[in-house]
Parts: sequence; C-alpha cells; structure tokens
Amino acid sequence: MRDLKTFRLVNKIETTMIYDSLIKLSPHISHFFEKNDYRLYISLNEFEAESKFPSIFLISENQGILLEKVLKAVIVRSAGVYFGFIKKGNFFLSLEGIEFLFKSNLFSDLKRINVSDKGEKSILYGNNILKNMIRKIPINTKQKDILVVLNKFDEVIAIAQSKHDHQNIQQLKPKELIAINLNDKGYYLRRNQ
Repeated sequence: MRDLKTFRLVNKIETTMIYDSLIKLSPHISHFFEKNDYRLYISLNEFEAESKFPSIFLISENQGILLEKVLKAVIVRSAGVYFGFIKKGNFFLSLEGIEFLFKSNLFSDLKRINVSDKGEKSILYGNNILKNMIRKIPINTKQKDILVVLNKFDEVIAIAQSKHDHQNIQQLKPKELIAINLNDKGYYLRRNQ
C-alpha cells in the first residue's frame, strides 16, 4: 500500500498562519519573502499524523521548479531547509529556520550571546545556560528575551530565553542559570535515544 504522503505548496490559510507568526519575530519577514522568491512547502503524512505536526520547508524558486517535476514521479519526504511546523493554528520556527533568517539579517533585533567551548558542549547536550558559559551578552538583555546562542565561530547553536535582566546577571554566581535552552543543534543526536 502506498504511503499517502503529501508534499505540496502551502495554501493561503497555511501561508497566513506562517506569516502571522513570523511577523511577530521581525517586521521585515514579508518583504524578504516577496523580494527573494522563496517558496514554502508543507509535508503531511497520514502515518505520522498522530504524533507529528505538519512540517514546513523553505525552498528557493529554482529548487521549487525542479521539485514540482520530481513530485510527479516519486514520494518526497523533505526538501530545502526544514523551516518549522504548524501546531494548533500557530507556526513554530525551527532552529534551521532561525539560522537561515539570522544569516539573512532579518533578526538583527534579536539578542545574541556568545558561549565558551565548554558552554557549547553543555548546550549541545541539552543543558541550560549558566553564567560561567557566557563569553559575551548584550547589556540591554531583559528577562524573557529570546536569545540567539552562538559559539566562538559565530555559528548558531541554540535558541534560549533569558531568565534575568543584564544588571541582575552581573550579580549572579558562576554556576547560576542565565537562560533556558529552548532548542539546540544537539537535539538531532539525542532525539532517538
């Protein structure tokens, strides 16, 4: 029996859900998509429907043209950049999606923190961020800010949420919690264990 996998362009309702969520992160998102000719595809699978939410993939216009030809002959499970998923009418941006948009300078207003080598290793094991892991943190950091976590090479390794304002961070002890790890690149290695 054939797997009833659907990999298709997002429809108007799905597009609205995605854009409404993205605009909350950066007001420049819609202009970016209009200007750069990217397409959003959705992946639906009846066998995964109970445990997973529809996945969204970001594909360039040229990749989309090729993909449309391939879709007629084979079942496609993923393509392009895994951009996030839809759950209960909301779009949740993936770490890959955040990294893509970050590199496209759309998240210049997000706070960036740099961590040490030991901090990077700990974060990739799924741990939260402690004060002694921080190499650099913006002075305008506020409690509950979303933070892009970078390693020493300025590579995005995680997304976190600040637990303190900057002035309070300065008063904390080295092993005290600075931010909650929301998602990190080590997740892919840990998820099937």
